Amino acid sequence: MATNPSFRARARFDSFRVDMSSGELFRAGDRVPIQEKPLQVLRLLLEAEGKVVTRDQLRSALWPKDTFVDFEHGVNTAVKKVRQALEDSADSPKFVETLPKFGYRFMVPVEWEADARSADAWSRAARPNVVPIAQPHPTLVPQPIPPPNKRKLTGGVAFIALSVIVIAGLLATESNYLSHTRLGLWLRKPFAARRAEPPQVVSQRRLTANPSDSPLTGGVLSPDGKFLAYTDPSGFYLRQVDGGETHPVPLPRGFDPLPESWFPDSAHLVVTWFGDQRERPRMGVPRTGPPSLWEISVLGGTPHKLVEEGSSARVSPDGSKIAFLTGPWDNEQIWLIAADGSGLRKIADGGHEQFGAVAWEPDGNRIACVRTISTPALERPSKQIEVHDVTNPVDASGPSEVILSDPRLGDEIAWANSGRLIYSLEEVEPNRGDFNLWGMQLEPRTGRPSGTPKRITNDRTSIAGISVALGGKRMALRRNSFQGDIYVTEVEAQGRRLSTPRRLTLDEREDWPTAWTPDNKAVLFLSDRDGPSHIFKQDIAKTQPELLVGGNVVASAPRLTPDGLSLLYLVSVKSSPTSDSLRLMRVPVSGGPSRLVLEETGISGFQCARLPATLCLYGKFEPKSEYFRFFTFDPDGREGKEILAGRIRKGEGSANEWSISPDGKYLVTPKSQNPYDGPALRVLDLAAGTEISIPVPDIGLVMGMDWAVDSKSLWIGGYMGRGAWGTRSGVLNVDLNGKERVVLEGLNPEIWFAIPSPDGHHLALMGNTQTSNMWLLENF
Repeated sequence: MATNPSFRARARFDSFRVDMSSGELFRAGDRVPIQEKPLQVLRLLLEAEGKVVTRDQLRSALWPKDTFVDFEHGVNTAVKKVRQALEDSADSPKFVETLPKFGYRFMVPVEWEADARSADAWSRAARPNVVPIAQPHPTLVPQPIPPPNKRKLTGGVAFIALSVIVIAGLLATESNYLSHTRLGLWLRKPFAARRAEPPQVVSQRRLTANPSDSPLTGGVLSPDGKFLAYTDPSGFYLRQVDGGETHPVPLPRGFDPLPESWFPDSAHLVVTWFGDQRERPRMGVPRTGPPSLWEISVLGGTPHKLVEEGSSARVSPDGSKIAFLTGPWDNEQIWLIAADGSGLRKIADGGHEQFGAVAWEPDGNRIACVRTISTPALERPSKQIEVHDVTNPVDASGPSEVILSDPRLGDEIAWANSGRLIYSLEEVEPNRGDFNLWGMQLEPRTGRPSGTPKRITNDRTSIAGISVALGGKRMALRRNSFQGDIYVTEVEAQGRRLSTPRRLTLDEREDWPTAWTPDNKAVLFLSDRDGPSHIFKQDIAKTQPELLVGGNVVASAPRLTPDGLSLLYLVSVKSSPTSDSLRLMRVPVSGGPSRLVLEETGISGFQCARLPATLCLYGKFEPKSEYFRFFTFDPDGREGKEILAGRIRKGEGSANEWSISPDGKYLVTPKSQNPYDGPALRVLDLAAGTEISIPVPDIGLVMGMDWAVDSKSLWIGGYMGRGAWGTRSGVLNVDLNGKERVVLEGLNPEIWFAIPSPDGHHLALMGNTQTSNMWLLENF
């Protein structure tokens, strides 16, 4: 272990500080309790400077030779308490990495402050029983002198052995070509298992600093690593990475594209444009058709159209081919064209499954991508990284090679020249929603993994784009952060306009409104502000909420009973790993204990009408049924029956968003989630069993809906269009005759839905605020 003539008195890493003199651990200035043995383990890990500390070394350092304890259990317990103090996870470590059956390694850089005067104090007070870890030294053993007739043979064997060692050493080094051959990969395995790797300090710096009201909408690093092409709501820009000088890219008037991928010359790009093929100005809302792919030059000139419909394009390393995705919102297919736009052919068809943007293998023979598989039976979508061979001259929509499956995978991916596949992975609780980069070496001949994935970053954002340049020496990341907040607005001019929305929830957590209290004074909402999803109530005249449902439960979907006196909500029941059973619970709004209403599998939302109506419905997914079905229920727990007329055939419309009118007469669902089908609502008369279709052309994608208090119109929230400026969203009111009024529209925050107060004078808006910027990583 490395030493220093002056004693290392204090160590700093991340937000932590360890005072070796007093034996104390601090985080952001606050003292963190930690016992003696875990503190000694932490000291040894810090002083190892990224090298592996074996379990035997820990045992020798923590317990004298004449101590009789269960060393294995003692080491495990000490390391576990170190992780607890650092709020670290063994499954997804940020600080302490486990090398199974071998030892541990500290993963982040450590800064030291020297103080020679503190050495003795630390030795006496903080580590009375610590035995220094001994460095291995060669042991001299007398060897017999070989007979004269064997000396030549011995010398020859020694020469051959030395040659093998030298060649193996070359092959086992990652920095040369031979190491990536099959022999080199085989020889590197024992070295990788035994060698303690030096700490990898990733250098990163911010390239853009856009505020939340002007987030980046795209960004990609040039192949030579010198330029960043990016867009935001104000335009298309080119930035020098090293100098920082930024200029607008000259483009024709009205042509506002998104950057997708550079050609190898670092002068041309493929871009996406949401053009005017279907523009129909109405109420100030632009109506755009599918995205198309174009080639542009950063020096100016006339853009050249490549594909009529496509997005998320990626140019092959040699610039001869372009892979891209199609699908209005979900990107269900992967296609391939030549760089001039010819030779269109399909590579993969996911059906109702979604693909992320592809990554090209360095030799251009394969592509990798992330596929998302969503089914009603899954608690969260299944995700996998798969590799496709694109050398087949005909359509190749057959099976692919799956190299990694994990529901925490992000959609972005890159394939570096060294053969390392770079992907993003979501953190585990309590940091779900944060993504970090990982790298996995792939075998050149087969494209299969040849080693253990390694973490690259330790950050707290989502990742919206990855581009690698300079032969894998530089990487640009577009990082996004999203926050769901609640806004309150007043309904004015008899519903024809809204006042300027005012933010109600002032924390930095996810807040999701679902209802109002009967007195019109407070909003009921879900929030993860105290960890798991709990239910809160906040007066619109106050700044802090009141907890209604907390504890160990993870609550969802709070709604009121018809009389407004009780709150209904769902909690999951994990009786087995595969269980998807949910319990519908009831609790008084004024406070008190919760009680069970019913337990059922596959529940997807519920809602009640208002007095004098008493109707309550819940929706249900059944994997083996071809329908999404609705059932009545009684808040007192009595069983109900199915509403046969309310069935929705799978694949037709959407069962994720629905609402019943306050008078209990109507049930509304979107007819389709495809923005190019012509958005429309399906309104079912529950008494007559008939339905009407209401077109809503001013909403491209319906995100949420709720009835007005008079049951004669609906408040609709969602996306109104896409473009280089971002995704425009808003709120409109539509009556049962199809008359629309756009009452709110904008870019940020994205408005998903509106919940009216019981008197109809206010709306509680779900607003999703986005911040997006570019970062440069080196030495990754």
